[in-house]
Amino acid sequence: MHLLSMPGWRECLLRWLSTGLLWWLAGMLLLSSHKLYQQGLIVLLWLPGLLALLSFAEVRRAWWQPGAACLALFTAWSAASVLWSEVPVPAKELKIFLYLGLAANAVLAMALLDAARFWRVLAMLGVLVGLYAWSALLVFYGWQDRPWSARVVGTGLANHPILAAQLFGVMGIVLLFLRDHLSAWLRGLPWYVALLGYLAFLLLSQSKGPWMAALATLLLLPLWCRGYRPLVCLGAAGVALVAVYVGWPDILLQRGLSFRPDLFAQALLKIQAQPWLGIGFDSPYALEVPALGLSYEHAHNLYLHIAVLLGLVGLGGWLLLQGWAALWAWRARSSVEGRLCLTLLCFAAVALFTDGVGPWVKPREEWFCIWLPLFLCLAGAALQRRVDNRVVESV
Repeated sequence: MHLLSMPGWRECLLRWLSTGLLWWLAGMLLLSSHKLYQQGLIVLLWLPGLLALLSFAEVRRAWWQPGAACLALFTAWSAASVLWSEVPVPAKELKIFLYLGLAANAVLAMALLDAARFWRVLAMLGVLVGLYAWSALLVFYGWQDRPWSARVVGTGLANHPILAAQLFGVMGIVLLFLRDHLSAWLRGLPWYVALLGYLAFLLLSQSKGPWMAALATLLLLPLWCRGYRPLVCLGAAGVALVAVYVGWPDILLQRGLSFRPDLFAQALLKIQAQPWLGIGFDSPYALEVPALGLSYEHAHNLYLHIAVLLGLVGLGGWLLLQGWAALWAWRARSSVEGRLCLTLLCFAAVALFTDGVGPWVKPREEWFCIWLPLFLCLAGAALQRRVDNRVVESV
């Protein structure tokens, strides 16, 4: 306990958490081992977050908010569904609930201990990952000598075109909105180069789900972002889409809908069989696609996957959590952080409609779409409440 009261303890934890945030958001792109990646998260992000929870009352108070209650309800229902799972669930699989709590706590801890540094580190990571996108393109099309018609993937653990596109889409939005949190020299050429890196990777991934998510987000962006910038972004996206259609029309037409309607129809039949409770947490199921002669392990749609496993009650819990986040972000849309969260929630909602498994998966690419927007909403709500309390106390 003497260590927790040391004068430099707060700064030590902040530096520790900053390193952990870097590991979480960028380590996935550099490592090829899930085990090493998750061990790094435990040591570099979750452990200092836990120590901050024990050390500072402000971090503990951050959990007393409606968003945390919604998260707790959804988690409790998910855990309770083990009781009616169709197969025995190993105890080690339940650790995912602990992982999520520790990850959310780490984000809350860093935001509450130093909000300015938290947003600045996120913005700097946006630049780093955007520059990395260019290196991924060079490795894929240059060093590996892949044809331009091939779908680009990232290096390390981000080796799936759709999930990598989701990851880069989320980080591109972070960079777009947090520009003012960067040092002056990073707001110029590095910012533009990194942003173009995200756009290039998104286009060359040839992933229609993230494309649809980006387009839907750009169409809705003027609702919470005033001025000419949303229109410029929408115009740039339109030009890029026309260029792809003129230069590579087959890219827009190949693979069709990737049998998504067939999977959705099969998932709805599963839900109809057990509508309210679902088949239970971590229960395996198969969705047949007769045209391919294959079966898939999930619906490629986060919402249907939740409904199959956790029933309509579980889906309602997830939508309640999402609804709280969207409502908070809408009310906070006058701030950059509120607009960032609204944009992330919009992109994630559409992206996960066409390809998503979870949300109870160990930390990997999906976490950037599934959990990062919600963690930022929890942090933003806690920071806003602290500001409101200080205003009340000063009156």
